[in-house]
Amino acid sequence: MPKENEKQRVFTRRAIIFGGLQLATFATLTGRLYYLQFIKAKEYETLSENNRIKLQLIAPDRGLILDRLGVPMAINVKNYRLYIDFSTLNAAIFHATIDKLNGWVPLGDKRLKALQTVRVSPNGLPEMLKEHLTWEEVSLVELHMLELPGVFIDTGQIRHYPFADQAAHLIGYVGTVAEEDITDDEPLLRVPDFKIGKNGVEKMSEDHLRGIAGIRQMEVNVHGVPVREIGKKPSVPGENIRLTIDSRVQEYAAQLVKDQSASVVLMEVDTGNVLALVSMPGFDPDVFSKTITSDYWKELSTDKKSPLLNKPISGQYPPGSTFKLMTGMAGFDSGVITPSTTVYCPGQYYLGDHKFNCWKEGGHGTVNFASAVAGSCDTFFYTVGERAGVQAYADMAHRFGLGEVSNLGILGEKPGIIPDPDWKMQRYKQRWAGGDTINCAIGQGYVLSTPLQLAVMTARLVSGGFAVKPRLWIPPGAEKPTFDTIDIDTEYLQHARDAMGEVCNNPHGTAYGHRITEPRFAMGGKTGTSQVRKILTRGVKQESIPWEYRHHALFIGFAPLDAPKYACCVAIEHGGGGASAAAPVARDILLRIQQLDEAAHSAKS
Repeated sequence: MPKENEKQRVFTRRAIIFGGLQLATFATLTGRLYYLQFIKAKEYETLSENNRIKLQLIAPDRGLILDRLGVPMAINVKNYRLYIDFSTLNAAIFHATIDKLNGWVPLGDKRLKALQTVRVSPNGLPEMLKEHLTWEEVSLVELHMLELPGVFIDTGQIRHYPFADQAAHLIGYVGTVAEEDITDDEPLLRVPDFKIGKNGVEKMSEDHLRGIAGIRQMEVNVHGVPVREIGKKPSVPGENIRLTIDSRVQEYAAQLVKDQSASVVLMEVDTGNVLALVSMPGFDPDVFSKTITSDYWKELSTDKKSPLLNKPISGQYPPGSTFKLMTGMAGFDSGVITPSTTVYCPGQYYLGDHKFNCWKEGGHGTVNFASAVAGSCDTFFYTVGERAGVQAYADMAHRFGLGEVSNLGILGEKPGIIPDPDWKMQRYKQRWAGGDTINCAIGQGYVLSTPLQLAVMTARLVSGGFAVKPRLWIPPGAEKPTFDTIDIDTEYLQHARDAMGEVCNNPHGTAYGHRITEPRFAMGGKTGTSQVRKILTRGVKQESIPWEYRHHALFIGFAPLDAPKYACCVAIEHGGGGASAAAPVARDILLRIQQLDEAAHSAKS
């Protein structure tokens, strides 16, 4: 009996312990279930949703670039792109899908080879397999979508430039985001194959043109295949940018110089609005916005006419005789000459025993400022330059925008060079010489300027003494700009304007043969021929020497003659002579813009 009681006690004790363990286990499971179901419910609900929902960024429509009349100069066209999102795929499924897909939409050997090295990662971004799909290719992919886990088609955009090479340097192009472009506050920049502005206005106005990304919520199945869209926050398109450019004149000017290595700048005198900024030859910006081939890049980079250089703002040339106006203004301002001061030109000028030739063999005879400008007499301006001194005409040049960056807003703008004794000592560790003063007085020697600077100089000369600044983009609601005045007597400016009128409208003027013959459209200007290398023998025909050694041809002009509204500069590299090569182009452009202006006024009335 005692043994039975002992067994009962052991059994009871074990039952209690086992029951206690069961109760503890049940309590633990109940507590854990409560914790998961109630306390952590939101967290696990979110994790569950993340396993079921994929978020995709929606790239916004890029803003358009328009000319001053609303004509599109950069637009968007549809681009069907094929992607694979391998964040839910393992390597085997990924490569099997690629092989199957290639049977319906050929991806090309180069792309297939690249995809062999793609590392499948759950955190990886979608990989673009192909773009510019045809409608037939789109249809095939959609038809077999259930057999292609992770594959989807995105309808994107690609940039198109209607004016092609005629405005390539001005408008620029878009390109793939580089590592240095990426910022933490802009997720769009991490989207594969997203494009941003790389040059020209596209880059200058990137923040306005880009827009704001949208978000698409897609429900996916266990294979990562999108099943349906369950939510969407639309993207915000970029702003449209309206430029000061007149595309009609831009196109016309580009056609005039299409076979040359040349630049054209046309601007309004009273506003500084740039109506044309042409650099030829150009390039196809559509190619840069896609994938440029090595052959096309080699063709551009080895062309001796430098199609990649934005010549109006980056091309630096000796301004030649166009600079004589600055030397003349310095002569007036310093009091070393007056409008009636005369100089005798025998065809050369002596500084000590060193002879400096005038371009005209036999000379111009006795000339004053007006006739010296009209006939482009070197001797007169040698004399004025020596009398006034280099510092006088260097300071005057800076007042009129030479040697200064205008901050037009496009990458690559160069300042040119307006030399003086300090500059030469710093640059060459040499003292300034009298011959430097003589050479620079006629825009040769060390003097360099860009076509944009020469157009600005012209606008300031004929504006009545205002420091006109060029601009490409007018902010919405902006009023007509006001400019500072230039510290110079307006009487001197009138003498310069009258002399420029003589260049084109006096039979002795260097551009008389290329004048505008309609009185209401008449123009004034100044020819310029700048040496690429010194030609010792006068009278050498430019056509007889290699193209790259010929003189640069320049012309600055304004119109109409009595009330200047437009100013321009034409520069033709190795064109030979300013009168023969550049003046006819400037004439046609100034006539064209005035005719368009007159037609617009007639239409309104």
